[in-house]
Amino acid sequence: MESSHYMRGTVVSGLLSEIIIDQQLRQFRKRSLLAEIDVALSAKNREHFIKLTDELREIIAYEESVTG
Repeated sequence: MESSHYMRGTVVSGLLSEIIIDQQLRQFRKRSLLAEIDVALSAKNREHFIKLTDELREIIAYEESVTG
């Protein structure tokens, strides 16, 4: 019985770790995208700007769908 609690705790810990890592990776990518968007704007590179903002929108939509 005690090992069952330990196993559940380990699984929950692992899942929480994955969630935190996923969130941090998304935050890092969003910051990178914002910097790249600034560069694309400065360079007046419309195609790259659209590509980057599309990716940013996808990340934001995913976050909104997960958090409700």
